[in-house]
Amino acid sequence: MSLDRILCLANSYKHEHRCVAGISLNTRKWVRLVGHAVPGCLTLKEASYEDGTEAAVLDVLEAELGERCGSNPHPEDVFLGSSRLRRIPPAGAMTLRTLKEYLSNSTQILGGYSDRVYAKKFLNARAAKSLELIKPDDLWWWIRSEDGKRKNRALFRLGHVDRMRYDLAVTDPRWLEKLNLLPAGIYPHSYFFKGKPPVTLLTLSLSEPFDHFHYKLVAGVVSLPS
Repeated sequence: MSLDRILCLANSYKHEHRCVAGISLNTRKWVRLVGHAVPGCLTLKEASYEDGTEAAVLDVLEAELGERCGSNPHPEDVFLGSSRLRRIPPAGAMTLRTLKEYLSNSTQILGGYSDRVYAKKFLNARAAKSLELIKPDDLWWWIRSEDGKRKNRALFRLGHVDRMRYDLAVTDPRWLEKLNLLPAGIYPHSYFFKGKPPVTLLTLSLSEPFDHFHYKLVAGVVSLPS
């Protein structure tokens, strides 16, 4: 076991449980925390502090880490120890400048332009990464009904030349709370703020396999202080 400090960049829904991921401030690499109670994710209790508050985006967590348990599609996975997460004060406010070294500078997301990856791609090969931080352009939120189910999607562009357009499912609980208050429609990101919206980054994650695919998800909406 070892203690690590992790900048939390996602605490998202994973089935009825949670997926907590971020940047290790010790190694400067991505980590996704995995518990022992439920395969591949954390329970709500494991994803919370002693007082019951859930770990939030931009929190700095002190976590007891066990063995690495990465798989081909999720190479960043590491077991969480038995101790509860502990929130510690950050050294300073997280800004775009401090997070810039972790931002992707590609117009491809998680290795491609599609919103999904064939599961069979990882049968005999390991993904280069399953977590990524991006700075989207022209960000909109699309709420729609599909087969009687509510769908929440993020629409955005990447790149100043290619201007690739993406349409991804949203699994960030705090952001879904905002979207669930609204009727179906397409809303500009500025709709949720008075005046100019803050600099916003998105944490992207590959899902577990579903119907032969790993889907690319918006697992964390990172609003930076101005």
